[in-house]
Amino acid sequence: MKTYILIVITLILTFSLPATADIKFSGYGSIIAGKTLGTVDDPLNPGQTRDETLTADFYDVGQYTNDITFNAESIFALQAVMDLNNDFKVTAQLVAKGVDDFEPEFDWYYLTYQATNNLTLMAGRRNIPMYYFSEYSEVGYAYPWMRPPSNLYWWQVTQFNGVQAMYNFDWGDYSNTFTFFYGNEYSDDNVEMLYYDKLYGGNAQTVNEYWTDIAGVNWNISGDNFDVRFVYFQNDRDRETIQQDGSIDDYTPFSQTFLGFGGSVDIQQLTVLFDWNFVEYDDARGTEFPTYLVSLVYNFGDYQPYISYSKADHERTKTASATEDLEEHYIMGYGLRYNFLPNASLKIQYDHFVDQGHKESGWAYHGDSDTISIGVDFIF
Repeated sequence: MKTYILIVITLILTFSLPATADIKFSGYGSIIAGKTLGTVDDPLNPGQTRDETLTADFYDVGQYTNDITFNAESIFALQAVMDLNNDFKVTAQLVAKGVDDFEPEFDWYYLTYQATNNLTLMAGRRNIPMYYFSEYSEVGYAYPWMRPPSNLYWWQVTQFNGVQAMYNFDWGDYSNTFTFFYGNEYSDDNVEMLYYDKLYGGNAQTVNEYWTDIAGVNWNISGDNFDVRFVYFQNDRDRETIQQDGSIDDYTPFSQTFLGFGGSVDIQQLTVLFDWNFVEYDDARGTEFPTYLVSLVYNFGDYQPYISYSKADHERTKTASATEDLEEHYIMGYGLRYNFLPNASLKIQYDHFVDQGHKESGWAYHGDSDTISIGVDFIF
C-alpha cells in the first residue's frame, strides 16, 4: 500500500509543479539468468542431499539453484530528479525486482539543498554508505562483476531514513568529500531474517529488524589513478520475531560499530578493487564479522576480464569455547564484461562458493556451490 501511495503522491507533485520546474528521468536495469551446477550434502539435514544454492542477494534473498532463473537478480529502476530552483531538488527512485515479482517500490526519495558550492545537505531515504559500492550496489553497469560479492554485501538492512551533509574540498592534488549521516531504519517484515527463521525450522509469522541512531562519517579521497573511501558508523539494533500465535520472542538489543576501507587503483591497464570491513557487536558474546574483497580487472578495449576473491568470517571473542569455528566462507569469481554499446554491457561469470562454517553447530548452512550466470546491464 505504501508503494502505491508514494506513486500517487509523486504523480501529483510531478503534474502540479510549475512549468519552469526541470524534471530529468534516468534509469538502469539488469536482465540476468543463472543456475547452480550440482548437488551438495544438506548441512542442516545429515544424510540428505539438495540442490546447490548461491544467495546472490542476501537482502532480498535472491537465490540460484539447479533450475535456471531470471528472477534472482533481474531489476529495473527509474529515477526522477526535479529541480525546484537553483538550490533545491527532489529525487525519487522506483525499483522493480524479479525476486519481488517485479512489484514496483520506491527505495529512494530525498530532498537535496545546495547550501554552498562545497556543502550539500540531503534529507530522506537513501542507502547507508557502508560499503565502497553502496551508492550504486544495484546498478550493474557501474562495476565490472555481475554483482558485488554477496558474502560482503550481506546485511539485512542496507537503507535508512535520515539526513546527510556532504562537504567537498581539494587537498593539494586530491579531491575530498566528507559525508556525515544520521538516521533510522524500521525494517518491518524483513525478508532475510524471516528466511533464516524458517531455514532453522522456525515458524515465525514475521520478523521486524530495527536499526536506530545510525550515526557515522564517510571520507572519500581521489587522485589521478586512485579513489578510496573510509567509513565509520555505529547504531543500536533490536529485533521483533512474532510467532504464528502472536507471541513475541525474547531478544536482547545491542549496539554495533562498522569500520570500512575500500577503493580502486588503476595501474596502466589493470584496475585493483578492494573492500575491507569490520563489524563488532556490543553483545555478551563479543561478536565480530571481518570481511574483505580483492579483485583484479584487466581493461582491454571494450573487454574486461576479471577475477575476484571475497571472504567472510564470524567470530566470538568473549566465549570460553573456540571462536573461529562459526560461519565462514569465501567466493572465487571469474568473469568477462563486454561493453557492446556505450550504455550496455554483457557479462558472464562463474562463482565457486566454499562454505567453511562449523557443520556440527549449524553454521555451515550455505553449503558449497558452483554457479554460472549471464546477463546484460544497461543505463539510460
